[in-house]
Amino acid sequence: MSALLFWSRANVSQPFYSPYRSEGVAAGAQAVNRSSVAALTFLLWDILITMDDEVKYIWSRAWSYTKCIYFFVRYLPVMVQISILFIGTELTPHFHFTPHDCYIWQIYQGVAASSVVVTVDTVLILRIHALYHGHLAIRRVVGVFFLLEIVGMVVGLALSLPGVTFDNLCLVVHVPGPLILYGASSIVFQSFLFSLTVYKYMQAARSGWGDVPLIILLMRDGTWAFFLLFVVYVGQIGLYALPKDKDPFAGVLFGWLLTAFSFSGYRILINLNHLAENTNGSQNRTSNIHRTDTNIQFSTQIFDSQRQTYAQGESYELTPFSLRGRDSRTGGRTFETSQISTLSLGK
Repeated sequence: MSALLFWSRANVSQPFYSPYRSEGVAAGAQAVNRSSVAALTFLLWDILITMDDEVKYIWSRAWSYTKCIYFFVRYLPVMVQISILFIGTELTPHFHFTPHDCYIWQIYQGVAASSVVVTVDTVLILRIHALYHGHLAIRRVVGVFFLLEIVGMVVGLALSLPGVTFDNLCLVVHVPGPLILYGASSIVFQSFLFSLTVYKYMQAARSGWGDVPLIILLMRDGTWAFFLLFVVYVGQIGLYALPKDKDPFAGVLFGWLLTAFSFSGYRILINLNHLAENTNGSQNRTSNIHRTDTNIQFSTQIFDSQRQTYAQGESYELTPFSLRGRDSRTGGRTFETSQISTLSLGK
């Protein structure tokens, strides 16, 4: 029985117990519950249809920093979303949560969501390092913005969580304004990373290698991931800004926020592996790929049209903190004159 119908029947003096204090709260709970179930269903469906890619590209590889990130962003949001289905629903009265328990649940949700956001941002940062060949100035600027994002999220949570109020079912009935800082920090950082991606793609196009498969993939995935996360975040912030009587609807997009970040993170990594597999197959695995600490591969190939062979250009090591270029036998070549062939999780 839906929360709204449950309340309505109780309101007309029928012998039904309503756990909600008003019809507005019941409607908000219903909207949040249905949205959360829909977000979880979509995420589980996408995990199932990409399971063959996971088995092919991920399972056979040695454990590494990047492989851990993949499993974290793919499965932690699922577990979090399943757990929060027991909060603010018709099942909640059976658990007899106290106000302190409700507060702990909110801290749990905030920390879990922040962990997923920061981890996915790490994947996006590695993409920027690859595009800019680990340029020192870019690394430092991105690092500063990343730190500011984390500080903004922590401050937003710290200022808002003590002011969040609940009803007897742990359903949020009031969200303080400072929570907007949490979402705004991430939006600003995502916009910054997207602007760096667009700039490098335009630079690549002007240099004549904007049609390199890896560059196209990084630009394509960066674009849809940015707009997906941007829309969900803006929608969530808009819900936080609703009038006080609409606060029970504030959590409608929380499940979709977890789903969007999870989807973006593991899809980007799967797509990179898929491109690497196709590239290696088409070149009969003649490319010279340098293994890295994070098992992300980054290499360049220079095609000699006269000899009809591939000559080794530059190889780069992509680590969480650095991207170092190595000189080649053919002489120093820059990012603008080399072709990037693959970027993927290592085996």
